[in-house]
Amino acid sequence: MKTMESMLKKELLQLKGYVVKAKKRLDKAPKGNLRVRNWNGVVEYYYRNTENGSDNENRDNGRYLRKNEIDLASRLAQRDYDMSVIKTAEERIKAIERFLESYDRTSLKKLYQKTNPHRKALINSPVLSDEEFIKQWQAVEYKGKTFEDDENIIMTEKGERVRSKSEKIIADKLYAMGIPYRYEYPLVLESGVKMYPDFTILKMPMREEVYLEHFGMMDDMNYVDTALFKLNTYEKNEIYLGVNLFVTYETGRKALNTKSLDGLIRKLFCGE
Repeated sequence: MKTMESMLKKELLQLKGYVVKAKKRLDKAPKGNLRVRNWNGVVEYYYRNTENGSDNENRDNGRYLRKNEIDLASRLAQRDYDMSVIKTAEERIKAIERFLESYDRTSLKKLYQKTNPHRKALINSPVLSDEEFIKQWQAVEYKGKTFEDDENIIMTEKGERVRSKSEKIIADKLYAMGIPYRYEYPLVLESGVKMYPDFTILKMPMREEVYLEHFGMMDDMNYVDTALFKLNTYEKNEIYLGVNLFVTYETGRKALNTKSLDGLIRKLFCGE
Protein backbone atom coordinates (compact mmCIF):
# COMPACT_ATOMS: atom_id res chain seq x y z
CA MET A 1 0.00 0.00 0.00
CA LYS A 2 1.34 3.43 -0.91
CA THR A 3 2.45 5.73 1.88
CA MET A 4 1.07 9.25 2.10
CA GLU A 5 4.53 10.62 1.35
CA SER A 6 4.92 8.64 -1.87
CA MET A 7 1.40 9.58 -2.97
CA LEU A 8 2.10 13.27 -2.41
CA LYS A 9 5.40 13.06 -4.27
CA LYS A 10 3.64 11.40 -7.18
CA GLU A 11 0.98 14.11 -7.16
CA LEU A 12 3.73 16.73 -7.06
CA LEU A 13 5.22 15.36 -10.27
CA GLN A 14 1.80 15.26 -11.91
CA LEU A 15 1.04 18.85 -10.92
CA LYS A 16 4.36 20.10 -12.28
CA GLY A 17 3.63 18.24 -15.51
CA TYR A 18 0.21 19.91 -15.77
CA VAL A 19 1.80 23.34 -15.31
CA VAL A 20 4.43 22.72 -18.00
CA LYS A 21 1.83 21.54 -20.52
CA ALA A 22 -0.57 24.39 -19.72
CA LYS A 23 2.18 27.00 -20.14
CA LYS A 24 3.13 25.53 -23.51
CA ARG A 25 -0.48 25.83 -24.68
CA LEU A 26 -0.66 29.41 -23.41
CA ASP A 27 2.28 30.37 -25.62
CA LYS A 28 0.11 29.62 -28.66
CA ALA A 29 -3.21 30.80 -27.22
CA PRO A 30 -5.13 33.66 -28.92
CA LYS A 31 -5.51 37.07 -27.32
CA GLY A 32 -8.85 38.46 -26.24
CA ASN A 33 -11.78 37.26 -24.16
CA LEU A 34 -14.61 34.79 -24.59
CA ARG A 35 -18.16 35.46 -23.42
CA VAL A 36 -20.65 32.61 -23.26
CA ARG A 37 -24.38 33.34 -23.19
CA ASN A 38 -27.36 31.04 -22.95
CA TRP A 39 -30.15 32.74 -24.87
CA ASN A 40 -33.47 30.87 -24.62
CA GLY A 41 -31.71 27.52 -24.50
CA VAL A 42 -29.29 28.40 -27.30
CA VAL A 43 -25.62 28.75 -26.33
CA GLU A 44 -23.89 31.70 -28.02
CA TYR A 45 -20.20 32.60 -28.04
CA TYR A 46 -18.82 36.13 -28.33
CA TYR A 47 -15.24 37.27 -28.88
CA ARG A 48 -13.74 40.47 -27.57
CA ASN A 49 -10.26 41.46 -28.68
CA THR A 50 -9.22 43.85 -25.96
CA GLU A 51 -5.97 44.77 -27.71
CA ASN A 52 -7.48 45.60 -31.08
CA GLY A 53 -11.13 46.59 -30.87
CA SER A 54 -13.39 46.34 -33.91
CA ASP A 55 -16.49 48.18 -35.07
CA ASN A 56 -18.14 44.77 -35.39
CA GLU A 57 -17.81 44.19 -31.66
CA ASN A 58 -20.55 45.17 -29.26
CA ARG A 59 -19.08 46.78 -26.16
CA ASP A 60 -20.92 44.37 -23.85
CA ASN A 61 -20.96 41.12 -25.80
CA GLY A 62 -18.15 41.30 -28.32
CA ARG A 63 -18.29 39.83 -31.80
CA TYR A 64 -20.66 36.92 -32.28
CA LEU A 65 -18.80 33.74 -33.24
CA ARG A 66 -20.43 31.68 -35.95
CA LYS A 67 -20.36 27.89 -36.12
CA ASN A 68 -17.29 27.89 -38.36
CA GLU A 69 -15.42 29.85 -35.66
CA ILE A 70 -16.02 27.35 -32.85
CA ASP A 71 -12.31 26.51 -32.86
CA LEU A 72 -11.53 30.07 -31.71
CA ALA A 73 -14.07 29.76 -28.90
CA SER A 74 -12.52 26.45 -27.88
CA ARG A 75 -9.00 27.87 -27.84
CA LEU A 76 -10.10 30.87 -25.76
CA ALA A 77 -11.91 28.64 -23.28
CA GLN A 78 -8.88 26.35 -23.07
CA ARG A 79 -6.63 29.36 -22.45
CA ASP A 80 -8.79 30.60 -19.57
CA TYR A 81 -8.90 27.10 -18.09
CA ASP A 82 -5.13 26.66 -18.45
CA MET A 83 -4.55 29.94 -16.60
CA SER A 84 -6.73 28.67 -13.74
CA VAL A 85 -4.94 25.30 -13.79
CA ILE A 86 -1.54 26.99 -13.50
CA LYS A 87 -2.65 29.21 -10.62
CA THR A 88 -4.34 26.41 -8.68
CA ALA A 89 -1.62 23.83 -9.38
CA GLU A 90 1.18 26.17 -8.35
CA GLU A 91 -0.62 26.93 -5.08
CA ARG A 92 -1.02 23.22 -4.41
CA ILE A 93 2.63 22.55 -5.33
CA LYS A 94 3.73 25.08 -2.72
CA ALA A 95 1.40 23.54 -0.12
CA ILE A 96 2.66 20.00 -0.77
CA GLU A 97 6.31 21.08 -0.76
CA ARG A 98 5.83 22.87 2.58
CA PHE A 99 4.15 19.79 4.02
CA LEU A 100 6.83 17.40 2.73
CA GLU A 101 9.57 19.59 4.17
CA SER A 102 7.91 19.47 7.59
CA TYR A 103 7.07 15.77 7.16
CA ASP A 104 10.72 14.99 6.40
CA ARG A 105 11.98 16.92 9.44
CA THR A 106 9.69 14.97 11.77
CA SER A 107 10.40 11.49 10.34
CA LEU A 108 11.10 8.98 13.10
CA LYS A 109 12.64 6.65 10.56
CA LYS A 110 15.20 9.26 9.54
CA LEU A 111 15.82 10.14 13.16
CA TYR A 112 16.82 6.52 13.80
CA GLN A 113 18.92 6.38 10.63
CA LYS A 114 20.88 9.45 11.73
CA THR A 115 21.54 8.02 15.19
CA ASN A 116 25.12 7.03 15.93
CA PRO A 117 25.57 3.30 15.14
CA HIS A 118 26.99 2.66 18.62
CA ARG A 119 23.91 4.25 20.18
CA LYS A 120 21.55 2.20 17.96
CA ALA A 121 22.64 -0.96 19.74
CA LEU A 122 21.57 0.56 23.06
CA ILE A 123 18.10 1.82 22.15
CA ASN A 124 14.73 0.35 21.23
CA SER A 125 13.37 2.33 18.26
CA PRO A 126 9.61 2.45 17.51
CA VAL A 127 10.43 2.27 13.79
CA LEU A 128 12.67 0.04 11.70
CA SER A 129 15.47 1.31 9.52
CA ASP A 130 15.20 0.52 5.81
CA GLU A 131 17.82 -2.19 6.17
CA GLU A 132 15.97 -3.86 9.05
CA PHE A 133 12.64 -3.54 7.23
CA ILE A 134 14.08 -5.25 4.13
CA LYS A 135 15.65 -7.96 6.26
CA GLN A 136 12.35 -8.77 7.97
CA TRP A 137 10.43 -8.61 4.66
CA GLN A 138 12.80 -11.09 3.05
CA ALA A 139 12.73 -13.39 6.08
CA VAL A 140 9.00 -14.12 5.71
CA GLU A 141 8.44 -17.81 5.06
CA TYR A 142 5.80 -18.84 2.54
CA LYS A 143 4.71 -21.66 0.28
CA GLY A 144 4.54 -20.87 -3.42
CA LYS A 145 3.02 -22.90 -6.24
CA THR A 146 4.18 -26.48 -6.51
CA PHE A 147 6.24 -27.78 -9.43
CA GLU A 148 5.20 -30.71 -11.55
CA ASP A 149 7.51 -33.73 -11.64
CA ASP A 150 8.22 -33.31 -15.37
CA GLU A 151 9.13 -29.61 -15.17
CA ASN A 152 12.70 -28.55 -15.90
CA ILE A 153 14.81 -27.71 -12.90
CA ILE A 154 16.00 -24.12 -13.32
CA MET A 155 17.77 -22.51 -10.39
CA THR A 156 18.56 -18.83 -9.83
CA GLU A 157 21.72 -17.29 -8.41
CA LYS A 158 19.76 -16.79 -5.20
CA GLY A 159 19.27 -20.54 -5.01
CA GLU A 160 15.54 -20.76 -5.72
CA ARG A 161 13.73 -22.73 -8.38
CA VAL A 162 11.85 -20.93 -11.16
CA ARG A 163 9.82 -22.13 -14.13
CA SER A 164 11.65 -20.67 -17.12
CA LYS A 165 14.98 -19.32 -18.30
CA SER A 166 13.45 -15.87 -18.69
CA GLU A 167 12.24 -15.88 -15.08
CA LYS A 168 15.78 -16.85 -14.07
CA ILE A 169 17.10 -13.84 -16.00
CA ILE A 170 14.65 -11.53 -14.21
CA ALA A 171 15.35 -13.04 -10.79
CA ASP A 172 19.12 -12.87 -11.27
CA LYS A 173 18.98 -9.21 -12.33
CA LEU A 174 16.92 -8.27 -9.28
CA TYR A 175 19.23 -10.23 -7.02
CA ALA A 176 22.40 -8.75 -8.53
CA MET A 177 21.03 -5.22 -8.07
CA GLY A 178 20.06 -5.86 -4.45
CA ILE A 179 16.34 -5.39 -5.08
CA PRO A 180 14.23 -7.40 -2.59
CA TYR A 181 11.72 -9.76 -4.19
CA ARG A 182 9.68 -12.88 -3.58
CA TYR A 183 9.03 -15.48 -6.26
CA GLU A 184 5.42 -16.70 -6.61
CA TYR A 185 4.43 -15.32 -3.22
CA PRO A 186 0.71 -16.03 -2.60
CA LEU A 187 -1.44 -12.91 -2.87
CA VAL A 188 -5.02 -13.06 -1.60
CA LEU A 189 -7.05 -10.35 -3.34
CA GLU A 190 -9.97 -8.47 -1.84
CA SER A 191 -12.32 -10.66 -3.88
CA GLY A 192 -10.92 -13.71 -2.10
CA VAL A 193 -9.10 -14.97 -5.19
CA LYS A 194 -5.57 -16.22 -4.57
CA MET A 195 -2.94 -15.23 -7.13
CA TYR A 196 0.73 -16.11 -7.42
CA PRO A 197 2.48 -13.14 -9.09
CA ASP A 198 5.74 -14.22 -10.69
CA PHE A 199 7.57 -11.57 -8.69
CA THR A 200 6.46 -9.53 -5.70
CA ILE A 201 9.01 -6.73 -5.42
CA LEU A 202 9.62 -4.41 -2.49
CA LYS A 203 9.96 -0.84 -3.73
CA MET A 204 12.14 1.26 -1.49
CA PRO A 205 12.23 3.70 0.19
CA MET A 206 8.41 3.84 -0.07
CA ARG A 207 8.18 0.30 1.37
CA GLU A 208 5.42 -0.63 -1.07
CA GLU A 209 4.95 -3.89 -2.90
CA VAL A 210 4.60 -4.00 -6.67
CA TYR A 211 4.16 -6.98 -8.95
CA LEU A 212 5.93 -8.19 -12.06
CA GLU A 213 4.39 -10.82 -14.31
CA HIS A 214 6.29 -12.47 -17.13
CA PHE A 215 4.16 -13.73 -20.00
CA GLY A 216 6.26 -16.20 -21.92
CA MET A 217 3.97 -17.65 -24.60
CA MET A 218 2.26 -14.65 -26.16
CA ASP A 219 1.97 -16.37 -29.56
CA ASP A 220 -0.35 -19.01 -28.04
CA MET A 221 -3.93 -17.67 -28.09
CA ASN A 222 -5.06 -19.85 -25.19
CA TYR A 223 -2.14 -18.52 -23.14
CA VAL A 224 -3.00 -14.95 -24.19
CA ASP A 225 -6.59 -15.43 -23.01
CA THR A 226 -5.30 -16.62 -19.64
CA ALA A 227 -2.90 -13.68 -19.40
CA LEU A 228 -5.67 -11.18 -20.17
CA PHE A 229 -7.94 -12.82 -17.61
CA LYS A 230 -5.16 -12.49 -15.02
CA LEU A 231 -4.64 -8.81 -15.85
CA ASN A 232 -8.38 -8.19 -15.65
CA THR A 233 -8.51 -9.88 -12.25
CA TYR A 234 -5.72 -7.67 -10.99
CA GLU A 235 -7.47 -4.56 -12.29
CA LYS A 236 -10.73 -5.48 -10.58
CA ASN A 237 -8.77 -5.58 -7.33
CA GLU A 238 -7.16 -2.15 -7.87
CA ILE A 239 -3.81 -3.49 -9.03
CA TYR A 240 -3.24 -1.52 -12.20
CA LEU A 241 -0.88 -2.08 -15.08
CA GLY A 242 1.82 0.58 -15.09
CA VAL A 243 1.04 1.67 -11.51
CA ASN A 244 1.72 -1.26 -9.19
CA LEU A 245 1.76 -4.03 -11.80
CA PHE A 246 4.34 -4.44 -14.57
CA VAL A 247 4.80 -7.06 -17.26
CA THR A 248 7.49 -8.52 -19.47
CA TYR A 249 6.72 -10.87 -22.34
CA GLU A 250 8.08 -12.99 -25.15
CA THR A 251 6.98 -15.36 -27.90
CA GLY A 252 8.50 -18.44 -29.48
CA ARG A 253 10.14 -16.19 -32.09
CA LYS A 254 10.86 -13.11 -29.96
CA ALA A 255 12.85 -13.64 -26.78
CA LEU A 256 12.69 -11.54 -23.63
CA ASN A 257 14.12 -8.08 -24.34
CA THR A 258 16.80 -7.87 -21.66
CA LYS A 259 17.66 -4.26 -22.56
CA SER A 260 14.07 -3.18 -21.91
CA LEU A 261 14.09 -5.26 -18.73
CA ASP A 262 17.19 -3.42 -17.49
CA GLY A 263 15.55 -0.08 -18.24
CA LEU A 264 12.35 -1.05 -16.45
CA ILE A 265 14.17 -2.24 -13.33
CA ARG A 266 16.44 0.79 -13.15
CA LYS A 267 13.57 3.23 -13.66
CA LEU A 268 11.28 1.62 -11.11
CA PHE A 269 13.70 0.61 -8.39
CA CYS A 270 16.92 2.55 -8.84
CA GLY A 271 15.55 6.01 -9.60
CA GLU A 272 17.43 6.23 -12.91
